[in-house]
Amino acid sequence: MSAVDSAETAPPSGGTPRRLSRADGRLLIELADPESTLAPMTLTRERAGLLLSQAERHGVLPAVLRKLRPMLSSTELRPVRDDFAGRFASGVAFNMQLRAEAKRLSTALRAAGQPALLIKGHDFADNIYPDPVLRPTSDIDLIIPVESLDAVEAVVAASGFELWPDQRDDEQMERKWFHAVHKRLMLEIQGNLVHAPGLRSKLSLGFAELCPHGDPAEAARSSTRLAIAGVHAASSHHFELLRLVIDVLQAARRLEGAAEEQALEDLVRRSGTRLALVAALDLAAGLYDDRRCRELAGGLAPVRFRSMSRLLISGDMVMAMETGERALQSWRRSLFRELLKRGEGRASLPSS
Repeated sequence: MSAVDSAETAPPSGGTPRRLSRADGRLLIELADPESTLAPMTLTRERAGLLLSQAERHGVLPAVLRKLRPMLSSTELRPVRDDFAGRFASGVAFNMQLRAEAKRLSTALRAAGQPALLIKGHDFADNIYPDPVLRPTSDIDLIIPVESLDAVEAVVAASGFELWPDQRDDEQMERKWFHAVHKRLMLEIQGNLVHAPGLRSKLSLGFAELCPHGDPAEAARSSTRLAIAGVHAASSHHFELLRLVIDVLQAARRLEGAAEEQALEDLVRRSGTRLALVAALDLAAGLYDDRRCRELAGGLAPVRFRSMSRLLISGDMVMAMETGERALQSWRRSLFRELLKRGEGRASLPSS
């Protein structure tokens, strides 16, 4: 083990999560790919625990556990396997409960004639992952027309959700609702996937951009899912979880045909999200050596600040985010945010 690797595995003070060695960080990236295969390997109890702990923090435990499970059958490793298998099972049960509420809410909104898009979580799981259980989610996400907020929230309230007063953020165009009985179930109603007002002056991905003719069915296409995955990763979270990169990777793999490529170009142009999406595709292409991500990023280029974004947003940065080294990466994310603000902007502003 090199001096660099030794430093990376040393536990930070204060009990914060340990960073994986460079080799194990690379291994976790490979394990997280829902469509990859893995040759058997030898694992110690400590190594297996660290890998699975970081996988859980990065939102990729299902894919990682599925690959490692056959290697965790020894007496020494069985407790690690059983612990994380139990966490996975709890996550699946929670996701089933979320899914049932999301379906019930979607039905109620349609019956009330209120347009709303169910995005990310379950939509990604069902449409871009090879097995829905490989994409865990923590809440229900809706994008709605801002002018329909009052009417949508009336349906949400009638469906058993309550708005927590301290979770209302009109500036960020985001409100968090919690189920009145099952308190862990959260619903986020968003007017725009770009939350920060300072960024929305340049890039915007709301209902108007996703459904330019007002029909939610317009968003049920691979190009839209890729745009949502890329903008969510880049503008809302600045690539803080490996799962965000996997969403981009999987969405890119599902985008096929000239018509979808043109639809992506049209959406990027009217939303001003070119740099955000190219940066997300470049990161996924680099981490997974993925040809399709590279092709799609090239098709959206040239784009200002692409080279600088590649220097700032790296696999090392992503892998440090769920460890005690998170703060050391803040300057990279801050600079990337400034690049987004200085991007080319939207071709035209939405009427709303």
